[in-house]
Amino acid sequence: MTMTPTPIQWSLAATALAAIWIGVWYWFRTRLRYVIGRTSLRVVLGKVTVRRVPFEEIRRIRKPRGSLPWHLTENWRNGYFDSHRVLVLERRVGWFPWFVITPSRRYEFRTQLREAMARHGVETEDDESAETSE
Repeated sequence: MTMTPTPIQWSLAATALAAIWIGVWYWFRTRLRYVIGRTSLRVVLGKVTVRRVPFEEIRRIRKPRGSLPWHLTENWRNGYFDSHRVLVLERRVGWFPWFVITPSRRYEFRTQLREAMARHGVETEDDESAETSE
């Protein structure tokens, strides 16, 4: 004789699976870090680099102005309710022109990233020059 689960058992199992999935997703999302290397910006999960953006691909570093077309962004945010920390890296190449990150101190991180890029010999467009050219 085989026991088939009742609809209530199925719904409880689905709810438990959804809760586990949400917990794992939350844990992974809050563990992302951003590391400025010699030649690239890396997104790191634990000790593993999950995404690398070479300095040569970055055209501009800015905070979001207005709303971005989010379907065209590569989103590497590491928290929730973090709209005050968002930095957008506009890329020169790739399918997704915007790379979105959320460092804890947005302006300090932007300054450190620009300095590292300058040491590597890569200059970014300033926000002011981009606004006047449009």
